[in-house]
Amino acid sequence: MSMIPIIALGSASLYSVAMISMKFWWKLPGLGLGLLIVATLLAAATLELAALRDERLGIIYTGILGAEVVLIAIASFFLFGESFSYREGLGIALVIAGTALAWA
Repeated sequence: MSMIPIIALGSASLYSVAMISMKFWWKLPGLGLGLLIVATLLAAATLELAALRDERLGIIYTGILGAEVVLIAIASFFLFGESFSYREGLGIALVIAGTALAWA
């Protein structure tokens, strides 16, 4: 069994943590949060590089992006109380469907 999907999901998770941390920056700026952002971006890029070693660029890109869309949508709903219009929800669903199609 290939570890590529797990590595891509790990990368997407770390990119999502960085993005969520960036959203918190305007409320809690500081050295610790800045270091968290930099560390998670570097770790995410490192995992992405590992995934790219054995898989095509387009597949890795769609996998990471698709997972990020879902993770960020969940975080924005639960952490920030943001809601989505039907059109935005449909867009998220299309990204999920496209990612599933690409990885099938």
